[in-house]
Amino acid sequence: MKRALLALLFACARAPSTPAGYQGVVELHRRVLGFETQGRLKEVRAEKGQRVQAGEVLAVLDDGLLRPQRDAQAANARFADAQLELLRAGARGEDLRAAEAQSRAAQASEQTAREGLLRARVLRNQNALPQAQLDEAEGAAKRAEAERQGADERARALRRGSRSQELKAAQARADAAHAALALEEVRLERLSLSAPVAGVVIDRHAEPGEVAQAGAPVVTLGEPQRPYLDVFVPQQELAGLRTGLTATVRLDGESEPFAGAIESIAQETEFAPRFLFSERERSALVVRVRVALADPRQRLHAGVPAFAELHREGEVQR
Repeated sequence: MKRALLALLFACARAPSTPAGYQGVVELHRRVLGFETQGRLKEVRAEKGQRVQAGEVLAVLDDGLLRPQRDAQAANARFADAQLELLRAGARGEDLRAAEAQSRAAQASEQTAREGLLRARVLRNQNALPQAQLDEAEGAAKRAEAERQGADERARALRRGSRSQELKAAQARADAAHAALALEEVRLERLSLSAPVAGVVIDRHAEPGEVAQAGAPVVTLGEPQRPYLDVFVPQQELAGLRTGLTATVRLDGESEPFAGAIESIAQETEFAPRFLFSERERSALVVRVRVALADPRQRLHAGVPAFAELHREGEVQR
């Protein structure tokens, strides 16, 4: 009898300190960002806690290998355009000068490709470059060499005059050269990791000088405009709850409550998380209910404890 009385007095003493509603922790929707390709990190501009705008660059990979390949493709595109214009003009007096320009462009492309290949071999020997990129650099060098060797033959073909088939072939070569250049430009663009939306940097997972694997996390970005609260409702108290119903959320230090709406109700039960101190929730299997919060002034921060009063279907809200 004495022990039961002491337990009752202890429960009564604790009751006023527990706020009404279901307990949870405010979180922000997160985006874990990484590169689509492997490379060595040149810069990581994002700092933990930093607010960034949509499109702001967060990290950059080293472009020492891709930029020479882009330059070589740009030279090929210029050469293809010059060849096409020469065929269209059909000016015999300019054929030799155009052929010489083509030869110089091919030589420059070959030199650039060879330099890129040398750098690729050095990085491969240091295990800082995958074999596939080394193979690609070797292929680029061979293509550039073939272009240079074919310069004289193309000059001889120009002296014989242009036929419709030659014009079509030149147009196709120019189109292919520009498509290859566009591809290299896209690959260079993907060496920069930009914020897809405005947000706050939750964490950075890599540092400059490290080799980032394709798809590996580099920066985690939170969206302050999309806060939510996961609360844990005992399974016997789910009656009357459905998605779309409103909720009232209260936080310590905030005089005014935050409006919310039930975004999802889990389909399975789970054991209550350790951080819950409500005896009602800790004593039973619970169901995770996510409440989307309205916070237009972005006052909420991730990790802040909160309590949600869920408004049930048919309930008169005050």
